[in-house]
Amino acid sequence: MGGHLGYAGGSSDWTTSGVSGSFGLHQGFDAFQGTGSYLEGLQVGYNSMLPNRIVFGAELDGSFPSLRNSAGISIGGSSTLTSPFSAETYQETVLSSGTLRGRIGYAPGSWLFYATGGFAWTYDRLTLTQLANGTTDMPFLWRFGWAAGGGVETMIAPHWSARVEYLFADYGAASVTFPSTGQRFNSDFLVSELRLGLNYRLSDNTAKAVSSLTFEPLQINNFAVHGQTTLLEQYAAPFHSPYVGQNSLIPNQGRETLDVTAFLGWRLWEGAELWVNPEIDQGFGLSTTLGVAGFTSGEAYKEGFSYPYARLPRTFIRQTINLGGDSEKVEGAANQFGETRTNNRLVLTIGKFAVTDVFDTNKYAHDPRKDFMNWALIDTGTFDYAADAWGYTYGAAAEWYQGN
Repeated sequence: MGGHLGYAGGSSDWTTSGVSGSFGLHQGFDAFQGTGSYLEGLQVGYNSMLPNRIVFGAELDGSFPSLRNSAGISIGGSSTLTSPFSAETYQETVLSSGTLRGRIGYAPGSWLFYATGGFAWTYDRLTLTQLANGTTDMPFLWRFGWAAGGGVETMIAPHWSARVEYLFADYGAASVTFPSTGQRFNSDFLVSELRLGLNYRLSDNTAKAVSSLTFEPLQINNFAVHGQTTLLEQYAAPFHSPYVGQNSLIPNQGRETLDVTAFLGWRLWEGAELWVNPEIDQGFGLSTTLGVAGFTSGEAYKEGFSYPYARLPRTFIRQTINLGGDSEKVEGAANQFGETRTNNRLVLTIGKFAVTDVFDTNKYAHDPRKDFMNWALIDTGTFDYAADAWGYTYGAAAEWYQGN
């Protein structure tokens, strides 16, 4: 079982009302908007190796594209056309996708070279906008097809393996009718993906660890991986509310948030660490985080999405310079290598992170995934700062520690 991070591209050819066209499905990465044709996902599978080191296996995976916002479409594309009706914009965006594939390969030593193929699906949102009046239709479409590709995987630690994989998926032709105009679009959908993956291999001697939801951590030489997932459900019970507006807390309403995060670390040189945090998010806060001054869930953001989406909340480099004094040992954790450091030290951080990663950290109410959840209690709760809707921005910080 494991996760993957990838980049996708492809094309779609369409026809409607005697008009035809095509668009590409690739969008370049925008580091500041967090958009681009990248995806994140999870997989689970089973392998069996014969005495001659031929490997047979099967795998099921699901992938989710980056968040679509005003910067454009993550995995998808669009065309502007003039039909017999009017000037229009037609576009299609992938909301989620997945495959169920078989695998055959050869495993010399600790390496596995394999080919793979099988069933593929994608769930897309189509949009047709009339440019004259702004009328928009947004139906949804399931596409089914096949996927094939290959990859190479290698063991990097006991139970842990890393891999590079290429997949090509052909979803064939499908049709959808837009209600406002009665137009019927016919289109195909071809996607190529290049993925980097990390897997934890389960075996008989790890069955006990799996049942207790603990796994052997991965920190080898200059590389470390940690992970977490949180599901939070909240409910506002019915109450008398004679005055209700768009910013009110709505009674008798339930909402959930879900996140899955990987903390990937690479020790660049002495005292320097690069951390990347790919994350999958889904859900909303109660009343879209309105209606309560001290909002009830720090896991709920100022914008949400009904479908899971990928994002990269943190990508930063941290340099620690030891200046002397007593030494202390630090255990490995999320965004922290296990190491020894001195009480007198200088810490420099640059990249994308949150102000509250380095400032005003309250050990009792700092991370709503394990501490108090209310916005008014997280850290001090008395200040705001430059950030995106999730609380992250690009910047630099310098810290000087002396003793406590």
